[in-house]
Amino acid sequence: MTCRIHLGLAALACLSGCSQGYSDGATSFTLYRNSFLDSTMRVHWATFDAAESDRNYNRNNCEMASRLLNANFNASARAEGKEPDSTVGFWCEPGGYTEEGTVPRSFPAAFPTDV
Repeated sequence: MTCRIHLGLAALACLSGCSQGYSDGATSFTLYRNSFLDSTMRVHWATFDAAESDRNYNRNNCEMASRLLNANFNASARAEGKEPDSTVGFWCEPGGYTEEGTVPRSFPAAFPTDV
């Protein structure tokens, strides 16, 4: 019985560490991608939830990844002699993954630079 109580408390502690506020002060961000088959589909790509003191750390990393992936997606299409599909791309949202929500109309793209 004591072992079950300890396991229950340990599980509760783990779960409480995973649930963060997803309001304006969200610290985790999720990277999504939509699908060629259904442009309204929200596909989970990654969740950025590092415990850094800088509140924008996860947001900045998620947005950098989305811009880089979008730029790579566009460059790959052009390398194949195709026009990139502007309805498909990567984007970030605060909080953990959710199937609910809308897909953006545009997807910013940029490769990192030294300037």
